[in-house]
Amino acid sequence: AEKRFILISSVLFCAVFILVSGIDSSAEPRRRAAQWIGFWGFFTFNAAIYSYIGQLFMCSVRGQGTAQILASIFIGINNFFSGLIVRPQQMTGLWKFTYWINPGHYVYEGLCMVVFSRAKNRFVDVATGSDYYDELCVGAEAEESPCQVTVASYVNAFFGGLYTEEHIPRNIIILGAILFLVRALTFVALRSLTYSSK
Repeated sequence: AEKRFILISSVLFCAVFILVSGIDSSAEPRRRAAQWIGFWGFFTFNAAIYSYIGQLFMCSVRGQGTAQILASIFIGINNFFSGLIVRPQQMTGLWKFTYWINPGHYVYEGLCMVVFSRAKNRFVDVATGSDYYDELCVGAEAEESPCQVTVASYVNAFFGGLYTEEHIPRNIIILGAILFLVRALTFVALRSLTYSSK
């Protein structure tokens, strides 16, 4: 039942979101179809991971309240260390470890790269006070503020060059492995743990 729910909800969300957001509507139809399929794929991975990790917590601990607390902690850590709130280049020391073990990192990188890595026809205005002005605009032919750069260049600067299109196949494999591991652990929890009071 959850597989159908995950697929239907992700198709409905992506159908509305992609049409409303205008994700690179200037791209050729083949490229736009690849973006849509890639976006849907990574969004579906994300929905599946949240759903199945929630199931794992329900099977692994005694009470529903405890499982909900664990799920909330997972969601918070996953969102905070995925690379959006704290960018990858800003994580150092132990925090870098949390970035690499987080499923959200691979989902978010996949979503961003599928949509923005080849966006050469869309531009971002970079103002003088921006963190990225020196990197993107100084030395450009026309040093004016704001200067215009491609979305692909801006995204590359935003993530410190750590998010790349070449990582997409790796991200798919890692997310598949995470889903497999979570489903296997859920199976083990269902077979091994019993919380009924007999």
